[in-house]
Amino acid sequence: MELVLPSEHLLGSWDDLRSKLEDAGITPRLVQITDVAGNPSGGLTQGATQASGTELSLLFDLEKTSGLKGGSVFASFSQRWGTSLSLKYIDNVFGTQQIYGFETFRVIDVSYQQKLFDDRVELRLGRFATTDDFYVSPYYVGFISNAFCGNPIGILLDAPGMTAYTGTWAALAKVEPTKRSYVMAAVYNGDPTIRSNKYHGVNLSLKGPPFVIGELGYQINGLEGDTQRLGNYKLGAWYDNSELTNFESGVKTRGSWGFYGLFDQVLVPIGTAGSNRGFGIFGSVTVAMDSSVQPMPLNLAAGFSARGLFDARQRDVVSFGVGSGEFSEELEQAQREGLLPGRAGGVQDSETVIELTYRFDLRQGAFFIQPDFQYIIQPGGTSRLNNAPVFASQFGINF
Repeated sequence: MELVLPSEHLLGSWDDLRSKLEDAGITPRLVQITDVAGNPSGGLTQGATQASGTELSLLFDLEKTSGLKGGSVFASFSQRWGTSLSLKYIDNVFGTQQIYGFETFRVIDVSYQQKLFDDRVELRLGRFATTDDFYVSPYYVGFISNAFCGNPIGILLDAPGMTAYTGTWAALAKVEPTKRSYVMAAVYNGDPTIRSNKYHGVNLSLKGPPFVIGELGYQINGLEGDTQRLGNYKLGAWYDNSELTNFESGVKTRGSWGFYGLFDQVLVPIGTAGSNRGFGIFGSVTVAMDSSVQPMPLNLAAGFSARGLFDARQRDVVSFGVGSGEFSEELEQAQREGLLPGRAGGVQDSETVIELTYRFDLRQGAFFIQPDFQYIIQPGGTSRLNNAPVFASQFGINF
């Protein structure tokens, strides 16, 4: 079962322009996502907001354009606008609207990729984000909360050098020793200041510090002759050379690290082979190793997704997930002693999000409507705020 399927285009061939571009080796993609969400109770106060984003991406097949076999260039750009329900009304950590962030025009990624040895070696150089490639599962993109989509965010809280949805100078290498396994590593410019909206994604600084990450992956089934019970299992580790501050002493230290694991596994295929219908489960854990400087040493997520439960709605997806983050004991102690401010005046302990969502896939993926419910337990990690139910809906168009 694949949770991300090829989609049709709402505007067809763009009066034949898109078809001509693809024939010439240029694949364009233009999508718009809007997340509307409101909390009738809980949090700081009650309200509703919308957050939206439009993204244009271009993939240049260099074999078609210049005869360079295995080479490609990818570029993407976005315009985002709107307001965050989490920031304005709830004050929770796991944002309720995954599309919120970087509300301006920005260049996201510009990178060159080269595949070698029958595509078993991949090299990439340019400006791209860590979460484009690492800690990724297609099961996560079916959610709206940042507790899951597009990656569990605990690692982003603990590693300032890690990037999501904003490109930075980077180099990546991926090798597939077998058809079922891969080894991947990359180094990034981990300077968080380059992500400021005022630079619009084109601050070309190389001043660092470096952020290094590696991942091992293994696939069960998914090859010719295998069953439909596709499974992916991944382990990763990172080192961030950013400067962090000890919560209790205030002393600056440089260097922190952690590791993660995730899996997704189809348990019950539905329909015939190749139908991409089925029921699967997923889970992940992120562990940061120095709780004196990293605020969320443990982040867990688990749940299920099912595609095509009904014969009449074979592309629809229903997903359920529970995500939880445990805050550092040293951070809690510093907040108790008044050395650091607590969230909403309270000491941060843990925050948990429960999400149930259903995506109605229409016109073969040309657009979708996704009603969603989230329940946020201990918003911001503190018992000072009441639990918050969130009613939301996501709308997407692939032009």
